[in-house]
Amino acid sequence: MLEKFVIFGLPISTFSLLLMAAFLTAAYLVPRELRRRGLTEEYGDHALLLAVIGTIVGAKIGYVLEVWSRIWRGPDGFWTKLEYVLFHWEGLGSKYASNPEYLGLWQTLFSPGGLVFYGGFAMGFALLYFYLRYKKQSIWEYGDAFIPSMAIGYGIGRLGCIVSGDGCFGYGASWDIPFLTMEFYSQPSVVPITSWFGYKPGGVMGTHGVNVWNTPMIEAILSWILFAWMMLKLRFQGFKPGFMVAVFLVWNGIARFLVEFLRINDALIPVLDHPTYADGRLIEHHIHHTQQTAAYFQNWHWYGFTQSQVFGLLIALAGLIWIFQKKLYVRDDTQKS
Repeated sequence: MLEKFVIFGLPISTFSLLLMAAFLTAAYLVPRELRRRGLTEEYGDHALLLAVIGTIVGAKIGYVLEVWSRIWRGPDGFWTKLEYVLFHWEGLGSKYASNPEYLGLWQTLFSPGGLVFYGGFAMGFALLYFYLRYKKQSIWEYGDAFIPSMAIGYGIGRLGCIVSGDGCFGYGASWDIPFLTMEFYSQPSVVPITSWFGYKPGGVMGTHGVNVWNTPMIEAILSWILFAWMMLKLRFQGFKPGFMVAVFLVWNGIARFLVEFLRINDALIPVLDHPTYADGRLIEHHIHHTQQTAAYFQNWHWYGFTQSQVFGLLIALAGLIWIFQKKLYVRDDTQKS
């Protein structure tokens, strides 16, 4: 994996570059779709900027909430924890340096990685909603113009997970399927040709020779299929405003729900026994990256519905209810096709 490469002596995160590519793609597509729909481009430009800011900030906040148990933990009392969390970069990790499981609040917020899509989606949508309401514009007409860019951008962002090797992939796969399964390499791995271009190969987490489910690529492909459907067919059908936003919620929610069956993630609602090693020890998901072994990936299995599955199912149901309650599937003659 290529976590970083160097330009003029400065390390550049590949994930950051792909995130930028996603936003630039949106900056290219959105104005053209606004013109096609007869909407004001100026509002679209401002809304896009707010959506970008909201997506990044919300994704970081979402990640903080996801790992909060590693930020606020340990035997200390409330006031001691509060002091370390607020006034120490590494939080309680500065007190318990020997335990790599501790994370700091500020360390997490300003780290180069750690983004949760649903947090970014919620914050970006909220800023978009209040801005367009302030300008007395239709949130759903603009939302339908924005949502294809969200679909392709989500897929591009997932590629960033792959090239950076940030560990959001699955457990050991029983089959070897091109693109859908692969071995991830950690930083000690070296791909000689990359050194010619100044790359520093190696991701945060490797799979130690185990072929695992490439869940970011699976999500990216599903997202690009949705993008193609929207751009080639759906946007020309003249459905009521909000239909494409609702379709995105349903598609993304179901896709995330299904992919989570293959990804390593702790269960919010346990159904099966927690994964264990051969000697019976529980496999801890939030173990420090440098302590992973091949057995970690070989012995993990889905054991219950994860937080992402619950949220994905909820937004999919919300999208379906919205489509049928508001009859968004009915064609609106006032919409451009």
